Amino acid sequence: MQKFLLMIAAVLAVTGIGANQSIAQENSDRTDLITETASGEFVVEGAERIALERALELYSQGAVFVDLRSEWRYDLAHIRGAVGLKLDTQFSEESLAKHAKKDQAIVFYCNHSACPHSAIASAMALDWGYTNVHDFADGWSAWSGNNHDQD
Repeated sequence: MQKFLLMIAAVLAVTGIGANQSIAQENSDRTDLITETASGEFVVEGAERIALERALELYSQGAVFVDLRSEWRYDLAHIRGAVGLKLDTQFSEESLAKHAKKDQAIVFYCNHSACPHSAIASAMALDWGYTNVHDFADGWSAWSGNNHDQD
């Protein structure tokens, strides 16, 4: 577990989250919800880890999709209708509340399953009281690779 926490700290430093004291402080209380699998993927206790098929189902049901990738990646292309909230600069309890209710289905995604951003955001949302949280771990790479709705 200590190795995992050190890795999360390194990810936070690289992504710039450490530069934002309030987000870094909040993240320190949520890493206990995240575990890393033997294959290097992330699982969040309390969030449903979903694959492309489930993401498509939630998309058709009107779930809120939150893109946690960099602004330039979001601007280049994203899941149609997704909200762009870069984890280290735009994602907060207040910004999420502008787009989703506490019981509404929310799907967090980033580039691929080795990216921890969707797991971190899922853990944060759970801590803030959101109850219908989904971590689309394969994220943009799965969605765009299958030519689904994109902007």
